[in-house]
Amino acid sequence: MLTSGPMSEVTVDPGRAEMAGRAEPAVTDPAPAGARLGGTEPDGTDQDEAGQRLADQRWLGLEVGDAEEAGPGPAVTRASVVMAERHLTQLQRMYGGTGLSLVGALVEAATGRSLRWATAQFVGSPRRGERLDLVAEVLAAGRRTSQVRVTGSVDGRVVLAGLGASGDVNPAIPDGTVPGMPVVPAPEECRPSVLPIPPGVAPGFFGMVEMREFSKGPRLRFWMRFPGRPATRPAILPMVADSVPTMVMAALGQRGSGSSLDNTIRVGSAPDSEWVLVDGTPEQASGGYGYGSVRLWSPDGSLAGVGSQTAALWFRRD
Repeated sequence: MLTSGPMSEVTVDPGRAEMAGRAEPAVTDPAPAGARLGGTEPDGTDQDEAGQRLADQRWLGLEVGDAEEAGPGPAVTRASVVMAERHLTQLQRMYGGTGLSLVGALVEAATGRSLRWATAQFVGSPRRGERLDLVAEVLAAGRRTSQVRVTGSVDGRVVLAGLGASGDVNPAIPDGTVPGMPVVPAPEECRPSVLPIPPGVAPGFFGMVEMREFSKGPRLRFWMRFPGRPATRPAILPMVADSVPTMVMAALGQRGSGSSLDNTIRVGSAPDSEWVLVDGTPEQASGGYGYGSVRLWSPDGSLAGVGSQTAALWFRRD
């Protein structure tokens, strides 16, 4: 989401993490201390994947506590994150895609299973420096699938309500993807995207991503990657998918964006990759609200996931 006011062009380049005088250190993903990679955990979890989930959590700044048994009620896992520049929009409020990524990462941590689906409804917006407390309740834990409710709050005030499902692979069911990846230039052949950022305004989330564009028009297509983590990770995909409001406004021939009411991600199957192709489809604007969907492709043609979003739309004022 972009703020209003006089604009200056900013090239999106993770090599320049200057955030209007508030530079943050680069976020990397070394193996967690004490983690053994390879083999399986006692509960059957692949240790490579377990280590990757821990790296996702650390990259997101998410601190996860131990699971709490609540007697006859659902098992509870608590986590927290302090809002930093990389979590925010230019308005210095939490980026909707980041909120859903935090929900997804906590669903995986609470269940020890891979994220399959998650959605979040935003009723508030944490600001820079505020601590977001998250509580995950495992409502159902079956042989293959777990279903989880996540509530996020700041100082006791609820700001998001999420649901998620995680699950183990069933090797008896064949994989398949019905749509095909569109034929587009490779990211190395595309020009860097240039975003209009008001002078003196910190770019927030967009200060740590690299985007490459190759076409204009209402059907938004571009490449995106992050420093330090594969963009196709289940818990990272929601941040890639959060592009619907701008896309809908562009389809209307207007300059603007929107404030997320909800974000949803459905996770597919793709190898770890630094680049993701965002293939967006604006679907409707009605009464000042807009919605649409995005397919997220890895460079090898695998469908990493499908995102959708509803937003309250607004104009950008120059």
